Amino acid sequence: MSEAVRAMLAKIQTVEEMIAAFGDERQCRRLLEALVWPDGRICPACGYKKTIPIAGRDMGRRRARPGLYQCSSGECRFQFTATTHTPLHSTKLPLSTWFKALWLMLQSDKGMSSVRLAEALGVSQPTAWRMGHALRLMVAREAPLTGTVEIDEFYLGGRLKRSPDAPPPGRGRKGQRRTMKAPLLAMVQRPETTTIGSSAGHARALVVEDLSFAQTEQVLEIGVDPQAHLMSDDWTTFKAVGQGFAAHQTVQHSKHEYARGGVDANSVEGFNSRVRRTIAGVFHHISPQHADLYFHEIGFRWSQRIVTGKAIRRSRKGREKVRILWTRISPALQLPQVFCAAIGRQIRRAGNGGLIIKSTVAVFG
Repeated sequence: MSEAVRAMLAKIQTVEEMIAAFGDERQCRRLLEALVWPDGRICPACGYKKTIPIAGRDMGRRRARPGLYQCSSGECRFQFTATTHTPLHSTKLPLSTWFKALWLMLQSDKGMSSVRLAEALGVSQPTAWRMGHALRLMVAREAPLTGTVEIDEFYLGGRLKRSPDAPPPGRGRKGQRRTMKAPLLAMVQRPETTTIGSSAGHARALVVEDLSFAQTEQVLEIGVDPQAHLMSDDWTTFKAVGQGFAAHQTVQHSKHEYARGGVDANSVEGFNSRVRRTIAGVFHHISPQHADLYFHEIGFRWSQRIVTGKAIRRSRKGREKVRILWTRISPALQLPQVFCAAIGRQIRRAGNGGLIIKSTVAVFG
């Protein structure tokens, strides 16, 4: 992406500036091309780097649509636009509406429900719902986490209604397994450095069938690099799975130990709390079929932060602790990270009103 485009995005800070920047359709098309093809146009069908523009309606031709290009490869000759083979493929909405929707969703601290997004844009709720899933599909990341990675399990869902005559469920994880809550496995990558301007690590959560050794090992083999340094609590499954990585350290939560020097799982527990608050406060309910897409969005927000400094805080007992101060990257400057992996990920509406995900990468756990 050129410095001119980055400078233009950096100026968008308020709603008025966003409306002015994304008001012209031709300018939005040029911006989308710069975001989808930061290193120059490529054919989404064969990857050929030489293409030719086709004169469209914006240049006096009535047949060809604006922004149409053709692959120069003699074996391909595929015609495409910046939205081809992306979640915006075959969209009937103006690109200005898409950019406004993405900005509003990224500007919100915990996301925006489809009902509120539909009211802000003047579209139907199903359309806003699909636009939200388009963002979640584009921000999905498949690269394994590296460095120091914290892992933890948690449960999501409401309490199971029990009969007054039913026996007590028991205590600990045994009792939780007997509820209707869905088990999840979360992974958070610690930032490589805490200097001013450095970015936060990536985070993700996946719905699993159970928290057995086989299921946990399968998820971590895909999501975490074998050379990573794991940190977790002292659960037996984590201890067994951790032997397959370069290093593994634990804190004993059963003995009320939550930090020992630099060993803790506080970041991943904070991410788990963010997932719960986001779902309870914004979406209220998510379906198990699309839960991983929502977790991709929450994990993307987690990573879109930079260090602004450090401050000394005192605990209730008078102990001094150094806290890292974070700030969010502005919504417009997050757009390059949204569209950097858009090609190859598509959404189609199913006959029953749902969605069909077509993706060349693994976006589900």
